[in-house]
Amino acid sequence: MSDINSEKIYYNALNLACESNFSFLSALKSEFSSFQNAWQGNVPENSNFAKFEKETIAKFIQKRKEVSPESEWQKLINFKGRLLLLENGEYPTLLKEVPHAPLGIYQLGEYDFQAPAVAIVGTRKCSIYGKSAAEKLSRELVESGITIVSGLAYGIDTFSHFSALNAKGKTIAVMGTGLDNIFPNTNKKLSEKIKENGCLISEYPLSAPALKHHFPERNRIISGLSLGVLVIEAPLKSGALITTRFALEQNREVFAIPGSIFSKSSEGANELIKAGAKLVNNVNDILIELNLPLAIKENSVNNESLNEIERKIIEVLNKSEKSLNVDEIISLTDLDITTINQNLTFLELKNLIQQNANGYTLKR
Repeated sequence: MSDINSEKIYYNALNLACESNFSFLSALKSEFSSFQNAWQGNVPENSNFAKFEKETIAKFIQKRKEVSPESEWQKLINFKGRLLLLENGEYPTLLKEVPHAPLGIYQLGEYDFQAPAVAIVGTRKCSIYGKSAAEKLSRELVESGITIVSGLAYGIDTFSHFSALNAKGKTIAVMGTGLDNIFPNTNKKLSEKIKENGCLISEYPLSAPALKHHFPERNRIISGLSLGVLVIEAPLKSGALITTRFALEQNREVFAIPGSIFSKSSEGANELIKAGAKLVNNVNDILIELNLPLAIKENSVNNESLNEIERKIIEVLNKSEKSLNVDEIISLTDLDITTINQNLTFLELKNLIQQNANGYTLKR
């Protein structure tokens, strides 16, 4: 067994035994120089551990007796997960540079972290405007060779991941749970697609639950993996703004989509712009700031062949001088509501139609 593998096995075991108390885990590493020595040694009574409650140390010592390093490592192998340690060459270079970089991250899916990446974050309760902005910017970024990083949450995160995949791009989901515990559960199918076209990332071991403090902690990884962070619809108190604070600490660029002055969900993004974040009207605003090649205007997604139902919908929208709601489209096409709704979604994802307050219209 190689030294690197031994360190991974014992890091995983320590992470489980201390229940992802990363401050305690870091103190163990500093004291014993290696994770293997930390697992085998006794916790000393010195200044490195004086800040921890006796209950924390006692609980760790008891949990360590209950954890089998080899058995837990085999669970990760069987799950096809990987563990990347901070001192290893396979660890993402950008993330390695940030303050308080994770000692280790778990990865599910093949991704080598070489492509430039941009994080897209925002509210879980997004508007149609926010959804459209997330889908458009995510699609255009991946068409420019950028990987999308987000947090697999409801709302802006979900639409950003999904749009990246639909445009045949790569996306990374940074989780606040173990890799085998998808949260929210409704994004389980999305997570399966992500690991086939990117990867899932977590600093928490398998089976770690969705604890409240995990999500602010994971936000530093979202920004740490990225060249910049784009905020789309965020209230004044939100996880998205926590991510931007980490981004600024990490010397990352911060971008924001302007929103309505009447929307609480846009207050955070608008305040970021007032504070100096780069206002984004289109994808080139991001690419110019990051010194990356500008986007090609032609969109190959629009050239995809349409099925018969999609063509019918496009035809009635093309003939109409105004937006059409779902009932009007049903009447003009003589199709049922389920078929219409399904194909409207497909056409939105192909960036051929858009939704507004009055219904659907073609994208010009």
